[in-house]
Amino acid sequence: MMNYDELIADDLEISTGQIEGAVNYVLGLRCDHGGMRWIKERAEAILQLRCIDINGDWEAFVDYVHDSAQRQAMEQGHPVRIQQQDPDELPEVAEEAA
Repeated sequence: MMNYDELIADDLEISTGQIEGAVNYVLGLRCDHGGMRWIKERAEAILQLRCIDINGDWEAFVDYVHDSAQRQAMEQGHPVRIQQQDPDELPEVAEEAA
């Protein structure tokens, strides 16, 4: 149970309107425009990347991925290649029973 009196006294939001608006903003800009295509199995990764971008952390994320790849390559003793020559197969989507 939430203590509404304390939350109101601390001038904190107690409604969900702002959260729902933020979710609609994040989802809408990436997953809900005409012509955009995505599959369920990759939607969470797309949303995580969208959140990184919205929060202004894209450059830090790219640096992290680069540094991690470099470190892994040094540990394994082979050159870094982030881009694949041939993309992986997309996962199969099981059709729901009607």
